[in-house]
Amino acid sequence: MDSASGRKLLGFRQIAQEKLQHVFYSIPSEKDLIIEPALIKPLEHVCGASWLRKKGIDKIFKFDSKNPPPKRKQFVYLITSSLLTFKSVLDQISGYQSQTSSMMEPDIRNKQYHVLVLPSVLASFEHLLEEEGLHGIVELYNFQWDFLLLDESLLSLELPNVFADVFVRKDTTPLGSIAQSIRIFNLVMGKPHLVFSLGENAEKILHMVQRMEAAKRPNVGGKENAVGKVDQPEKEPEYSAMLILDRDRDYPACLLTPVVYCGLLLEIQPLNSGSLAVDGECNKIKNGKLAFLQEQGAAAASKQQETTSLRMSGAQDMIYLEHRYRHFSEVISLLSAQAKALGLEGKAYTREMKLHEMKEYVTHKLPKVAAAKKELFKHLRLCETIVEEIGANFEKHQMIEESILTNTNRKQIMNYILELLSSDAHRYNTLRLICLYHVTIGLTGEDMTRLMTGYLNAFGYRHLSLFHSLFQARLFPDMTNLSKTKILSQISIPTLKTPFQIEANKLKQLPTDANDTATTATTPTTDRDGGLTGGVQSTGGGSVAAGGKTCPSYVFNGNYIPLVTQLTNLIFAASSFDNLNTRLGHLERLKVSGRSLTASGQPGDHTQCAPRSIKELSASSHKVALNQLLPFKEKTMFIFIVGGITYAEIAACHLLERTIGAKIVLSSDRIIAGHDLIESVVNC
Repeated sequence: MDSASGRKLLGFRQIAQEKLQHVFYSIPSEKDLIIEPALIKPLEHVCGASWLRKKGIDKIFKFDSKNPPPKRKQFVYLITSSLLTFKSVLDQISGYQSQTSSMMEPDIRNKQYHVLVLPSVLASFEHLLEEEGLHGIVELYNFQWDFLLLDESLLSLELPNVFADVFVRKDTTPLGSIAQSIRIFNLVMGKPHLVFSLGENAEKILHMVQRMEAAKRPNVGGKENAVGKVDQPEKEPEYSAMLILDRDRDYPACLLTPVVYCGLLLEIQPLNSGSLAVDGECNKIKNGKLAFLQEQGAAAASKQQETTSLRMSGAQDMIYLEHRYRHFSEVISLLSAQAKALGLEGKAYTREMKLHEMKEYVTHKLPKVAAAKKELFKHLRLCETIVEEIGANFEKHQMIEESILTNTNRKQIMNYILELLSSDAHRYNTLRLICLYHVTIGLTGEDMTRLMTGYLNAFGYRHLSLFHSLFQARLFPDMTNLSKTKILSQISIPTLKTPFQIEANKLKQLPTDANDTATTATTPTTDRDGGLTGGVQSTGGGSVAAGGKTCPSYVFNGNYIPLVTQLTNLIFAASSFDNLNTRLGHLERLKVSGRSLTASGQPGDHTQCAPRSIKELSASSHKVALNQLLPFKEKTMFIFIVGGITYAEIAACHLLERTIGAKIVLSSDRIIAGHDLIESVVNC
């Protein structure tokens, strides 16, 4: 990423600081800040404690509904747009109000309580405020920090529960906040020449952005304004194209188990704004198992280990920077070599040294070695946890996932899932495999009943409603048509390819499919590995070295190429718009808009054209301009995934970026793993 573009990405932090500063300056005198715990880590990307104190914040407290801080000055609350959290805040404020003299009338001119809601204040908040009798005492503010730079070319809005709200509850409220952030992105970086959207919600976001820009658009293009001055033309965009994608358009990229180091880290530990918990006692695998299995694991634990955190940022952790996109089997051997090298450096002072040399070593080199050992120890602990929790069953699990993708060995797949439910059930990961089965192959009525029964027997029938939530997200079949499904399942119709396979093969996403021998420019070979800690082998006779990866499918052991990576490659590889129509014209939900597409098609017109499909545009007056635009002179793209992005997709796009010499910036509302996606559905 060039320095100019990098500085602009860092500019989003300054914009967030300006927003926060504006709120703080509007509240006179000193104040105390109370932050919801989930927002502490994201806020660290915006500002530090010293910056807050300069803006009038005296003390900073963590919000706890049961233990309120002592009332000293004005309180400023920073919370998410959760009605339950807001109710807890109002209960706390009511408690403070009851402590004051009932004879004193509250001064509504100088409000003592201010609540900043991320990303926006809901209408229900106003109603609740009035019901609680606190209207006029509490002031509400909208606050949104837009994009946080978590790593190089990786941005996140850090908005909670977007997937559950949008894809399960069908509540599109968060889309407005996402659209506002993308509008800010366009203002900072310039509106891309072409904007691609795939998915219903992605299209809604683009419509919202266009309405916002139309409402606030100044005169551009050198035209005279009301006072006779000539305005400056629109600046050239930093990114030639933008791609907005719905999470439900590519569930396999989230449900499959990755083999890259950064992806496996999220499989075992929770991530909060780029900070990963390093806990030797608890992890996602242990916490998701049955209670008696957790007790066995706790009894087997040797000693209590402190909980630390690992910043998943290449700028702050050189070990992570070196290994983040490597296959895990490579990482273990490389970390072992680093540990041995550090051990030798630590013992260097015992050799024959003069007094001044020893002083120099102890003063300068030894602290660096100690710090490097501390960081390396975190990575070794995490690797150990990955091997202990995932490694034993990893190879078999990979074979099952490959069979699911290629629609082979259905009986073996079903037996494997039922065996997991009966002997080693996991609350989220077992459901994850069931959902992958349904998304790629499709569950019959009989199989659905067996799997539901097995899951409910393991975890209790109180979870019966979660299958409806999974159905709402298109991760499970409709249970209301059981009778019809049973009838259809009795009819044996042999199908060589499922609808998922047909669609995936059109885009060359399945390198392991035996019936598909064609390969794209970025998929000449398929690298495979036997397990997490075994030797790195390749079905083609090659090796999966750090510099020798040629196919983005390596993130899933050569089984699958993420849709976002393949779409990006096909867009960049298109030699003309006609060529793009040949490659992607069959995707009816893929819509195109952007600054190069105006309503009239005339160069002087700046009225944006509504998003249209590639086939529609190929038969319109815009075709000539689009053919001139492609191929892109600069292969630069900004990507946003609605509902969460995975590290497997990030790693695959990173490889594509290096392979074709492109610049790709990835972003989403948050970074997730398959475990997190299923957990958000279960907790709906």
